[in-house]
Amino acid sequence: MPLAPEKPLAVKPTPAAVPMRSGDPSLIEHVVYIIKENRTYDQVLGALGKGNGDPDLVMFGEDVTPNHHRLAREFVLLDNFYATGGNSADGHQWLTQANETSYCLWPGYRGRSYPFDGSDPIAYSSSGFLWDYALARGKTVAVFGEYAPRMAEPGRQRSELLREWAAGAQFHDRWNVTSPIPSLDKILVRNFPSYTNSIPDVIRAQIFLRHLSQWDKAGKMPNLVIMLLPCDHTLGTTPGVSSPKAMVADNDLALGQVVEALTKSRFWPKMAVFVVEDDAQNGVDHVDGHRTVALAISPYVKRGHTDSTFYSHQSMLKTIELMLGLPTMSLFDLIAQDMRASFTDAPNLAPYSHVRPKQDLFEMNPPLKALRGAAKRAAAESARMRWDVPDAAPSDKLNRILWHATRGWNVPFPGVRRAVFSPLSLDLEDSQR
Repeated sequence: MPLAPEKPLAVKPTPAAVPMRSGDPSLIEHVVYIIKENRTYDQVLGALGKGNGDPDLVMFGEDVTPNHHRLAREFVLLDNFYATGGNSADGHQWLTQANETSYCLWPGYRGRSYPFDGSDPIAYSSSGFLWDYALARGKTVAVFGEYAPRMAEPGRQRSELLREWAAGAQFHDRWNVTSPIPSLDKILVRNFPSYTNSIPDVIRAQIFLRHLSQWDKAGKMPNLVIMLLPCDHTLGTTPGVSSPKAMVADNDLALGQVVEALTKSRFWPKMAVFVVEDDAQNGVDHVDGHRTVALAISPYVKRGHTDSTFYSHQSMLKTIELMLGLPTMSLFDLIAQDMRASFTDAPNLAPYSHVRPKQDLFEMNPPLKALRGAAKRAAAESARMRWDVPDAAPSDKLNRILWHATRGWNVPFPGVRRAVFSPLSLDLEDSQR
C-alpha cells in the first residue's frame, strides 16, 4: 500500500514591523496613537526643506513647531497624507471606527448634535470602535481623553494653568473624566482631560508621563494607548487668551515631551507611535485642504526617509491593526493602503530629545481696545465664536483669521485648494449647529 504523501510543513511567517496579514507575528507590541486638531501639512511643514511643501503657506513654522520638524526629519516624512473627515464630528469617527454614519456625513442642517466626543449614539458605527477590537483580541488598552465628553472650562483659565505649570505644579488629581460608552469608560484614564483648549497640552503631557513612569516601574504597558492633544486647534484671536502661535507651540512642546519619554522607556524597542490630526479644517495647503500633518515614530521606521505614498486616516488605522493583530473594522480600512513603505524590520533604537519652541507659550492676544481695522474685526468675530466644541467656529472665517494673525493683516489670503476631496460639510455659523 503506497504511503500517503506527506503534508508540507506550515512555514511560520517571520516577525515583521508591519505583518502582511492580521495575526502574523509582529515586532510591535505597543502602539501609541496621538490625535491632534486641525492643521494642514503646509501650515506646519511647508518649509521643511524636503518633501512636497510650499514655504509661502507656512503659518506655524519651525520656531513654533520645532518638534514636529525634528520628528519629521529624524524619523519619516509623510508628505502625502490626508484627513478623511472634514470636521471634528466626522474626523473622530474615522479615527476610532474607520467609518462614519450618514448622520455625521451630512451635517448641513439645524437641530442636531455635533458628536465628536461620543455623546450621541447615533454616531456610533454598528461595527464598533478600535478599542473594542483590541479588547476582544486580549489586548490591553488605555485611552487618554479621546472620544470622551468635552469639558466646560473657561478660556481665560488657560493662562492661569500655564503659570501654575511653569511654577512646577502637579495636576494629577484635578480632573475626573468619564464616558457614556461602557467599553470606553472602563479603559478611560480618569485624570487626563478630554477636549478643551482651556487646559494646556503641556499639562496633559505631564499627566501622561506620570502614568508612563508607573508602567515603566511595573514593567507593563498597555498594548494600545490612544491620546488626545487638541490645543493646536487654537482660540482664534479672542482678546485676552493665548495667541494661536502660543497654543500651537504648547501642543508641539507637549508632543515632544511625550515622544522623548516614550523613546527612553523600556518599551521603546517594541513600540510604534502614530500622530495625526482629526481633520485639516479645509485649511491653507497647495495640494488640498485635507492634506495634513502625520508622523510615524518607531525603532522600525526608515529614518530620514520621505514616504510620498497616498495615505489617509484609514491607512494609519490599518497599519495599527496589522501591528496588533486586529481585524479591519470596515470596508474602508480593509481596502486602504497600509503604511509598510515607511517601515523596515531592522531597528534603530536611538531615542528622541525634545526641543523647546522659540515661540513664547505665554503670548496673549491683545485686548480689543488695542486693535484697529481688520485685526480688531477679527478679534471681535473670534470673541463671538464658540470654542468649547471643536470646529464649531466657521472654518473659512477662522482660516482667514489665523492666516492674517500669523502672516500679517496685509498679506492676501491664498485661498483653499480642493484637488483630492470635495468637502461635504457646510461652513455653518455657530447658531446653525
